[in-house]
Amino acid sequence: MEVASIVYQQLSNCLEHLDAIQSSSFSVEPSSDSNKLLVYIYGEDNTIHKGGIYKSEFTFTKEYPSVRPEGKFIAPLPYHCNVRDNGDICLDYYNNWNSNTYQTKNFVTLVESLCYFIHNQNKEHPWRKDIANEEKDNYNLYVQNVKNKALECREAFIEG
Repeated sequence: MEVASIVYQQLSNCLEHLDAIQSSSFSVEPSSDSNKLLVYIYGEDNTIHKGGIYKSEFTFTKEYPSVRPEGKFIAPLPYHCNVRDNGDICLDYYNNWNSNTYQTKNFVTLVESLCYFIHNQNKEHPWRKDIANEEKDNYNLYVQNVKNKALECREAFIEG
């Protein structure tokens, strides 16, 4: 199957899923590169990420689904201990996708996992220990930093 067809099918799957669950926690759109999808994760109203819009992109290959799509957040990045400075994502569902597990994996569930991930840091295994420690040692500063970054990400999205 052509990569563009795979991307279109995954986009359709996400849109059908969003329609079925009547959710507004994320959106998906095609990229100018036909091998990629753009995913926007929305900060939930009852969280410190309220109003944030976090942009990520996923690149598919013709080997999908046995090979996961390569994904990362796009700057400005969320203030999150499991997102590297280059946007790489430390998410079990994503990182455990391999030739032995791909039959049970799909892109819609990956995006849902990313929505959960953005609101729930894994402080036990952080890539950014400074952020994990800040949350533990100075929670008020951590909350303010998350809110500031959420606003910065939202403004970047609005400005396009």
